[in-house]
Amino acid sequence: MTGYQLTLFHPTEASVELEAFVACTLTGLDKEQKSSMRQLSDLIAQICAKHSISLHDPSKHPDLVSQPDVNDVDAFRTNRERVLASDLLIHVTHFSSTDAGQALDFAYSALLPMIIISKSDESVSRMITGIPSFKVHIRYQDPAELWDLLDDCLDKIKPILKERKLAYSKPSSNFVGQRIETLRKQQGLSRKEVAANVDYLTEETLKQIEECTDQQSNPSLFQLRQIAVLLKTTVADLVEPDMGARVVGFLNEWLEGRQAARYPHISEKDSRKIMRRMLLRVIDSLEKD
Repeated sequence: MTGYQLTLFHPTEASVELEAFVACTLTGLDKEQKSSMRQLSDLIAQICAKHSISLHDPSKHPDLVSQPDVNDVDAFRTNRERVLASDLLIHVTHFSSTDAGQALDFAYSALLPMIIISKSDESVSRMITGIPSFKVHIRYQDPAELWDLLDDCLDKIKPILKERKLAYSKPSSNFVGQRIETLRKQQGLSRKEVAANVDYLTEETLKQIEECTDQQSNPSLFQLRQIAVLLKTTVADLVEPDMGARVVGFLNEWLEGRQAARYPHISEKDSRKIMRRMLLRVIDSLEKD
């Protein structure tokens, strides 16, 4: 196994509830293959339970797997949210699967730790093994060996999962989405108009960005750049909650030495007046053609 050398977080003994998401082939399997995947999933669930890690197995949720009346968008959104809400992705590579591949992309974008499980004699795509993320690749020959390897792996990485959980345990915010919605409405633009002017952005995706938490929507930098240009602002303004405070802080630091030399006894009130004048001069210079 590899991957232990990459330590992103410091271990902690804090007691937190952990959940893993198992990504495996859900469709296109024959009866024997389905039985094999079910047994493997049950084994993984037992090992996770030993480490007090609950396992979400989408194959055991037929409302998303086999029901034809479930809306495609709802199925996609639900599975994506379950992956992002998890603390670990366990990817089983035994059969080719678009579903599992999509889950890998979700996990990579969210910096979610991964465990890749494959048979010893199985060839695994480099599009999986090459993902530049925190991951451990387990190769096994039989269920007994898988038990030992996965058991040992979870024992070693569980402190990392706990620390990541604590780091993300603060209430989720939707600063980016709310900021975009505010600027969009101020400029009288509809979601449809914004989506039409941003490459690869649909009205539904923009709705998700505006209404979901930043962690759930996770817009790409490419999208944010185009949205920022369209809304006549900057990416920093969209993603930085205290951008105004930072600008004032920079100006204060720049002014500090000059004020001390020229106005050693200047009051806080007069200092703020100077700051306002400077900001107005900057604004005036930006508005000139």
